[in-house]
Amino acid sequence: MYEHHRKAMDNLVELLKPNPSFLAVITAGSVAQNKAKETSDVDVYLLVDDEEFERRKAEDLLAYTNHDVCDYPEGYIDGKIINLHFLESASEHGSEPTRASFVGSKAYFSRIPDLDNLLARISVYPEKNRERDIKDFYAQIYLYAFYFAGEAAKKDNTYLMSHAASNLVLFSGRVILTHNRILFPCHKGLIEAVTGAAEKPDNFVEQVNSLLLAPTFEKCMDFAKMMLAFKDPGISFDQAISRFVENNEWNWLTQEPPLQDR
Repeated sequence: MYEHHRKAMDNLVELLKPNPSFLAVITAGSVAQNKAKETSDVDVYLLVDDEEFERRKAEDLLAYTNHDVCDYPEGYIDGKIINLHFLESASEHGSEPTRASFVGSKAYFSRIPDLDNLLARISVYPEKNRERDIKDFYAQIYLYAFYFAGEAAKKDNTYLMSHAASNLVLFSGRVILTHNRILFPCHKGLIEAVTGAAEKPDNFVEQVNSLLLAPTFEKCMDFAKMMLAFKDPGISFDQAISRFVENNEWNWLTQEPPLQDR
C-alpha cells in the first residue's frame, strides 16, 4: 500500500471511528490486492450496524464517496455500506463478482472479533456450482451463436447482432474462468481475468476483438466452434434451449425478474 493510500485510510478511520454505528473499515479493490497505482482511488467496504444499514438503504445511501480524506491529486475514497448479514450471506452464496471484490480484503479497523476469517471465506471459488455453471454458460453460447446471431443476420438487426456477439464473448469468458477456477470479477475486468487464465483457446483475446469490432453470423459460429473445441459442453443443443429458457425467460419463477426484464 502506498503511503498516501495508507494515510487516506487512517484519515477515514479517524473520521468514522467516533460514530459507534460504524463497525469496520475493510480494504477492497486494487489497494487490497496490491495492484494499485499511485493515482488509484481507495476502495473500501464500510461495515455498519443493522439500524444504520436499514436507514441508509431506505434513503438510497449505500454508496460512500469522500474526497476530503485524501491528500493526493484526484484521490478519493470509493466505498459501499454493508452490514454483517451481507458478509455472512456473501460467504455462503455470494455472486462471483461479490466474492471477487473481497480478494485480498482485510479489516483496516474493526470492532468485530475475527472479522478477517469471515472475509477470507468470501473470496473463495464456489466449487459446488462449477459443473452446473459450465453447462449453463455453454447453453448461452449455443443460443447466441447459432440462433440469435442467425436471426440478426436474416433481419439485418444491428442491435441483436451486437447483443449476440457481446454475450457470446461474455459467456465464453465465463467458461474459461470457470474451467480455470477463477472468479469472474465484473464486465470491466473480464478480459484481464481471461488473459491471466492458464488454459484458454489460442489467440482468444484477438478473436474477441475481431468479433466485437465487426460481428457477423459467420464469426459468431466460428467463435462458438472454437469454444466447443476448448471443452466438451456436456449438453446437446436441445438441452441448451431448455437451460436458456430457464435461465433467461423463466427466471422470474424463483426470484424477482432481473432489472432488464421488469
